[in-house]
Amino acid sequence: MFNTCTRLIAACVAGIMLTLGLQGTMSPAAAEPSQPRAAVEWFRDYGSSSRGEEVIPTSDGGYLTVGSITEKEMIGQDSWQYVVKAYIIKTDVEGQPLWEQKLDHYSSGNAAYRAIETRDGGYLVAGTYKSYDGKPMDKLYLIRLDASGQVLWHKAVDDGQFHHTPVAIIETDDGSFMIAGRGMFSASAYEKGYILKVDSNGEKLWYRDYRFIGSEFFADMIPASDGGYIVIGGIGYPDYEPGDEDAMLMMKLNEQGDIVWSRPFQEPNTRRRAFSIISSDDGGYLVGNRKRTKQGDVTILTKTDVNGQTEWEKTYTEPISELFKSLVRTKDGYAMLGMRMLGESSGWKSEYAIVTFDVNGELTSREALPGPPLSDVGKAAVARDGGFIFTGTVKRGEVWKLQLMKLAPFENMPPTEQTLASISFMEKEMQVKSGTSMPTVLQAVYGNGMVSDISGAAVYSSDDSRIADVDTSGRVTGHEPGVTYIGATYGGLNASLKVTVLPEDWVEPEPARGDLRLDSNDYSLSAGSMIDVKVILYDYSVHKEIDVTKEATFRSANPDILECDNEGNLIGRKAGFTKIHAAYRGLQATSNVQVLRASVPQEVQQPELDL
Repeated sequence: MFNTCTRLIAACVAGIMLTLGLQGTMSPAAAEPSQPRAAVEWFRDYGSSSRGEEVIPTSDGGYLTVGSITEKEMIGQDSWQYVVKAYIIKTDVEGQPLWEQKLDHYSSGNAAYRAIETRDGGYLVAGTYKSYDGKPMDKLYLIRLDASGQVLWHKAVDDGQFHHTPVAIIETDDGSFMIAGRGMFSASAYEKGYILKVDSNGEKLWYRDYRFIGSEFFADMIPASDGGYIVIGGIGYPDYEPGDEDAMLMMKLNEQGDIVWSRPFQEPNTRRRAFSIISSDDGGYLVGNRKRTKQGDVTILTKTDVNGQTEWEKTYTEPISELFKSLVRTKDGYAMLGMRMLGESSGWKSEYAIVTFDVNGELTSREALPGPPLSDVGKAAVARDGGFIFTGTVKRGEVWKLQLMKLAPFENMPPTEQTLASISFMEKEMQVKSGTSMPTVLQAVYGNGMVSDISGAAVYSSDDSRIADVDTSGRVTGHEPGVTYIGATYGGLNASLKVTVLPEDWVEPEPARGDLRLDSNDYSLSAGSMIDVKVILYDYSVHKEIDVTKEATFRSANPDILECDNEGNLIGRKAGFTKIHAAYRGLQATSNVQVLRASVPQEVQQPELDL
């Protein structure tokens, strides 16, 4: 049974049609998007207890979507069980279902993650099935379908004792297929990237896995502009292991899967990871990636040449929590597609999000699409008309459902006017050793809420160049121990950054080894009131819990709702939901905070006196 709903937008008037089965009745209109460039043409729900993982446009103008669906099945005459199946749906250009497949490989746990349209008009889908041969494992599962959805073959691939998650599929010139994925070992948190090549019938030709210095994974793969393949992902260590090789990974492979070159973009203790890659017109590549800083997560667009050497890089701070999974080309540049999460007085809410850039990586729009509660977003794509097609998992009552949402092309919608409101450094302050240098990130905040990296466009100065100076790109070099300030000027506005230069022989304390947590997952307080929190470290070396509150640092995700001081005191400012982040020697912990409206005491009624 399909549940479908269509939203038609004309000028500033929107209506929603909610269809049960394949016919429908009208329901109230949803809230309009906050920006005029994004207009929702339609959205539809499919299945029940279903999830969306990826949607691709197809050559007939429609879409193929993959994910999973949970169904109740009878076992014998008087018992039943829930079975999670790989879910594949083919729709027309308006999202109307043409056919569907619900598949399981003799297992109660299955899912479809990636799909491509093959040259013969059919499809190859890569997913997983739960194997109970020994320890439960998610094994690779390949499904080949024709254009009408009939299964031509399906293959299970069992390589190694680890959990598989496919992340990309490529059809090669000889009709075989390359599948890239990430695997996690069952006995630890270590990951590895792998490539599988199968022939047109799904028979394995070769299999390669790739290990470097710790835990590695792949996130995407595309054909290389000069032959072979480009794979991206990340390198790091599990939280319980020492090491600082946090890096975005970019690799060139030849046709046999041998490494031609490897480029780790190292930034220790940032969890820098790539999530999507596309080719550029000049033969190079653009990589969507993200990293964690003390001020929060940031999104990055990296431009490289054909050999993976960085040509430029743009950093986009996130005014709210954003998670992008797709980087795509547009008529005027590029776009990242995903979701954002924000706290409101009624609770946390997630919605589809899109950020667009011009060909030089300059931010042109940052928008969200209001709708029902969103649990997760899958891999989205550019539609054949130049619009965008999203898949995700939305909540309808008490049930989660796979959803498709189609955005109209932007070309007929004027861009939003941008008025510069303020500029600021992303870092609150900087520490640098004598004789070393570090980059800064200067951001512009516009009146419409958009934030852009202007690091290369500002004029910089140092209050004391004997202690530290700064070049034209904003890179700071320390000369002798001391404290000074770096200034930046852009558009008539100024920003300042405190810089502490440390001695050349200064050694940073070793990162803590253990689990960091706050003393509660959820806090609640009234506006105008204050509570204190504790930060607890479970130290692996001594196998006990230690109170590290006094040594920890704290940050509120939304200071307008909640403030926090250096001692771990939370001060409610206004009603709403936000998060508190605590950090200690390289570890981080996060908890939810609800600030309630301050109660207003009733006026005390004085008793009348009978005189």
